[in-house]
Amino acid sequence: MTTRVRSRTVRDGVGESTSRTDGIPKVDGTYLYSGDLYMDRMLFGATLRSPHPKASITRLDIGPAVAMTGVHAVLVGDDVPGLNAFGLESTDQPILAVELVEYWGQAVALVAADDPETARRAVEAIEIEYEVLEPLTDPEEADRRDSVFHRARCRRGPQDASGAVVVEGYYEVGMQDQAPLGTESGLAIPDGQGGVDLHIATQWTHVDRDQIVAGLGVDEDMVRVHHAGVGGAFGAREDVSLQIHLCLLALYTGRPVKMEYSRAERFEGHVPS
Repeated sequence: MTTRVRSRTVRDGVGESTSRTDGIPKVDGTYLYSGDLYMDRMLFGATLRSPHPKASITRLDIGPAVAMTGVHAVLVGDDVPGLNAFGLESTDQPILAVELVEYWGQAVALVAADDPETARRAVEAIEIEYEVLEPLTDPEEADRRDSVFHRARCRRGPQDASGAVVVEGYYEVGMQDQAPLGTESGLAIPDGQGGVDLHIATQWTHVDRDQIVAGLGVDEDMVRVHHAGVGGAFGAREDVSLQIHLCLLALYTGRPVKMEYSRAERFEGHVPS
């Protein structure tokens, strides 16, 4: 028995049997995930991250990295031309840390180089010193200090009513991460007129653009975000990770720049849960 598949224009979609636009490319191996993107003359980006959950930056010298052959850019917080902050719900996270790091893995500096290995070595060449501070990691202590960012209270029925059985307990839950198969990756291409095209795997195309625009300090139409192939998300790609970093490096160098997190950096570089 042969089933005939009819191709028809989808109007309202209800009751229609439609083909996924990415279905056949994923099966035959021609689908381009964000990590597959490539362009001639593109550079490779890398990130220097804090090894401490909280610390003051007492010394930062990018000179040794800048002097390396094959390195085209080394950027720090003072190089961010617009608002040095981003965030999905609240704009409270620095694009690049200045003077203070407030979580392990926070981005401090960016590098663009001819190849991934040179970029990695340039990150290692940056000289940085910290004064380690005591982080606040106890939620009960945070509550006592009135430093809780947001409170949501829910009450249903008499709050002091006693049930037949009352169970009380103290529960600790560790940090969670969606861990999609495809790590964060993307390609930023400058247009030569102060604008940039970003090809990225994301769940919030327009929200990403708005945060990028603020960080770059440019008009909205100067940033164009293109939805690249997504290798899983589950909510993890709602947050900005390397989007602004890519655009900064591309505009600074005038060259296409690609970044792709390793599996380890995928956990380090994702914003705190």
